[in-house]
This record gives sequence, structure tokens and C-alpha cells, in this order.
Amino acid sequence: MKIAISGKGGSGKTTIAGTLVRAFALQADRVLAIDGDTNPNLALTLGISPGEMSQIECLPRSLLEEYTDPSGKKSIKLAMTPNEIVTKYGVKAPPGEVTLLLMGKPDHAGTGCLCGSHRVVRTFLEGMLDNNDGITVTDMEAGLEHLSRGTARYVDVMLAVAEPYYKSLETARRTTELAGELEIKKVFILANKVRNEDDRKAIQEFCNKHSLDLFFSVPFDDSFFQAERAGVAPMDYDPECVGVAAVKDLAVHLKKLKEEELAHEK
Repeated sequence: MKIAISGKGGSGKTTIAGTLVRAFALQADRVLAIDGDTNPNLALTLGISPGEMSQIECLPRSLLEEYTDPSGKKSIKLAMTPNEIVTKYGVKAPPGEVTLLLMGKPDHAGTGCLCGSHRVVRTFLEGMLDNNDGITVTDMEAGLEHLSRGTARYVDVMLAVAEPYYKSLETARRTTELAGELEIKKVFILANKVRNEDDRKAIQEFCNKHSLDLFFSVPFDDSFFQAERAGVAPMDYDPECVGVAAVKDLAVHLKKLKEEELAHEK
């Protein structure tokens, strides 16, 4: 199953993505985490130290090569298989069943766009086809540009993370609209930082008004903020906090989606 986590900057998408990866790993799942943000921070949320983070090699744009088929039509393909890419560029993260890939980041100011880096991730996800023997979680770039580039075109599920206020919810609405144009099969709203019943009601009313599917809610948890300030993964800071417990439950719900889909195919 290939999952993409999207959302407005500050919505908590990276915290959700990293904690979700760790939650899957605790269930003995083999997980591939992809940091698809040009300002990568997923490694820290996974439990990789800042010193180790600086040593991780990003996926080079040279992984793409032009291919001409027998009819003369040109296209782009990977120069290596997805498994070879994971073996060469993947970095192990806690608790051991997690492998991290970094999409790419600007080396210097004024060096141009990172369109090629987005294309590498998109082509990589396409090349994986169906990842039945494992789970892939991609932390997308904040905002909507990754959707215009089609970076997450080949994922099975997209979660649009939204806080209980209009700007965040509106970004989630636009996310679901664009994801639908990419023909992503399952696109859901994931409510985050929900403090009380008023927050829950506001999110549900917005979703009802715009025909959005509210999949799950994660409560506000100060432990997530404290973990960030301490520079450690939420799962390591307080593995029993309510936020971590909710994301563990989210992992269970997502696996049920896959199980239901496989049962339906039979």
C-alpha cells in the first residue's frame, strides 16, 4: 500500500507521517518512508539524529533517463529498479523495519527549480506498481505544487491533513480536488490538532458542505510540540501519549482499507 500525506504548511503532516511510519513498523510491517518535501524533516520525526540527517544522500535527478521505444516514442524511465534505488540510497531508521529515502533539496540559492526531483519520486512510485508486501508512506511538500507536478499520482491513498480552521481546511479541499484529477483512488481528510467538540463539529460541517470524506481525527497533544522542541521523534519522547495512540489507531484503520480492497478483488 502506498500512502501520501499532504497538507498546508504547519498542519502537522510531517509529524503525522513520521509517527504513522513508526506505528506501522511496530505492527511488524516493512515500511518505506519517502521525504518528498524540498525542506526535508521527516528523518527527525522518525528518530534519526540531526547529525545522521546531514549525511543522508538525496535521490539524484540522474536516476532518470530518456527511453525511446521501437516506434520512436520517447519517455522517461528509472535508470535503476526501485529495489536497487532503495538498496543504494535508503537509510535505516528506528525501529529497524523502516527505510528512508530523501527526494531532494536545493543545494544553493538561485540554482533553479526542483522539477526533476519531483519527477524522480513520481517515476519511482510508478515503478513500484503494487506494494503488497510492504507499506510506503510519502511525506509530500507543503501546499499544492506537488499535485500540479503529479508527484503522488501513483499512490493508493492520499490523506489531506487539516487543522480546525478555514485556511487549513480550504487547502485540504483543494488537495482533494486536485488529487481527484490525478485519479488517486482514495482521498480522505485527516483532522489534526483537534482540541474539543467545537473543533470536531467545525471540521465535520466543512467536510459535509464540500462532500469531503473525513477519515480520522488526531487530538491536539502538547507532547508532539515538546518532542519537536527537544528534537526527538514523538514516538521516542512519549510513546504512550494520546497523539501517538491516535496515530497507532490510524495505522490500523489504513490497513483495514487495504484488507477490504483485497477481499473485494477476490
